[in-house]
Amino acid sequence: MQSLAVLHTPCTSAITSSSPRPRKLSLCRPNFVSLKLRRVHVRSSGPSSDPQPSGSEGERNGVETVTGQVFEEEKENGSIDLGWLPVFPHAVTASMANFLFGYHIGVMNGPIEDIARELGFQGKPILEGLVVSIFIVGAFLGSICFSALVDKFGCKRTLQLDSIPLILGAFLSAQANSLDEMLLGRFLVGIGIGVNTVLVPLYISEISPTKYRGTLGTLCQIGTCLGIITSLSLAIPSESGDPHWWRTMFYIACVPGLAIILGMQFAVESPRWLCKVGRMEEAHEIIEKLWGRTEVQKSIQEIKSVVDSDASDQSSWQDLLVPPNNKIALIGGSLFFLQQFAGINGVLYFSSLTFHDVGITSGALASLFVGITNFGGALIASYLMDKQGRRKLLIGSYIGMACSMFLIVSSISLPLSEDSSHALSIFGTLLYIFTFALGAGPVTGIIIPELSSALTRSKIMGFSFSVHWVCNFLVGLYFLEFVEKFGVGAVYLSFGGVSLLTAIFANYFIVETKGRSLEEIEMSLSKRT
Repeated sequence: MQSLAVLHTPCTSAITSSSPRPRKLSLCRPNFVSLKLRRVHVRSSGPSSDPQPSGSEGERNGVETVTGQVFEEEKENGSIDLGWLPVFPHAVTASMANFLFGYHIGVMNGPIEDIARELGFQGKPILEGLVVSIFIVGAFLGSICFSALVDKFGCKRTLQLDSIPLILGAFLSAQANSLDEMLLGRFLVGIGIGVNTVLVPLYISEISPTKYRGTLGTLCQIGTCLGIITSLSLAIPSESGDPHWWRTMFYIACVPGLAIILGMQFAVESPRWLCKVGRMEEAHEIIEKLWGRTEVQKSIQEIKSVVDSDASDQSSWQDLLVPPNNKIALIGGSLFFLQQFAGINGVLYFSSLTFHDVGITSGALASLFVGITNFGGALIASYLMDKQGRRKLLIGSYIGMACSMFLIVSSISLPLSEDSSHALSIFGTLLYIFTFALGAGPVTGIIIPELSSALTRSKIMGFSFSVHWVCNFLVGLYFLEFVEKFGVGAVYLSFGGVSLLTAIFANYFIVETKGRSLEEIEMSLSKRT
């Protein structure tokens, strides 16, 4: 039996896939003087229908409520556009959950042999695979249970509650003295990750201003990449002869979980969830704080019109069978299905072997090169997401992935010298990972909550991510078997074909969401039915 060692998520990227024995693998200067003058001008410009607090508290509130408008004015006058800044701390706090996801992806990459030796299952590939793949079982269950939690408690409290199994799982893994204890720890971590990978992109999409929603959404993938790089860097001592270092790595994994619980205490709740549960005054305050006073009335009216149009306050899984929800759920599930069968985990598995062929024998170091490439692509995606749009990035990403696959197949099939073949293979591998990080990784997680209705957003996200985890598991389980039966070239050629098919799918079925509020998108899709 073969299992997946390291996983991928849409807003994130994988670093390694496993076999039964996993292998290691001119910004302008802001005009602060004019900023201050405009703040004073806005506060004193004309009477307001709203009562204003007096004294220093009133001044603080005045500054806070016009922040978004002032930031927009700054851009128009040639300075840095800082309209994203009020939301940024809240989005970064939530994306620490993705950092933890990336950390747990990489934490098993190096020390798995030391863990197997110390816990007594060395030389048993099925058990080694089980330690890794039990993570996926927990993640699948977490993605299914996510909807009920977020509908009841909201995004903020769910993120805090979900940190509990993450902390407990990491602590149990660090303390494990038997295979059963390690399996329980990894299962608990998987549950927490399954909830977080769905929740964080949804939360960021609901608190972000329309103009910056795509850019802020890429924090999910950036957080995952940083987590992977951190864990791979920390794994180097395990290759240097410390057989117990893996316990320290699991102890370290407890820290981000504690940081999420503390940090989310100061983060805002989703204003859209607050409106849905009738807490309009709180939603009003948060929108004013994050998006600016000028956006409050329009945003509240749009959100209320969507909430009022829903026949029920609670969604059920049966709602996914009703138009237009059924189409969105199908698109979401298809995007994750195609993403996984475009071969990201297979490519990442063989990347360590490719680097080994050119003299990079350290699995952690090879995976680190891959992680840095992934991170670079994620940074560029964050810049392009709200400029080029999701649809263009998604189509271009899959075309680039297809071309990369064909390059790798050429390096295997054509009569090239050994050096040329290795160079072309490495170039194709890194190009594939880079183009994946530009669109296929981040866009998939961003666009699904954007296309989903307010009532069924959590259900559609949970369904789509459950498809992701199932496909992730299947690719890891059968990838090596197909390679042995058909050869690497044929399997990679099929990955390239799926990538082209996905580009065609995106061209025909994905609508552009850039520059449109979630409510505008929902009303537009509802009119089409």
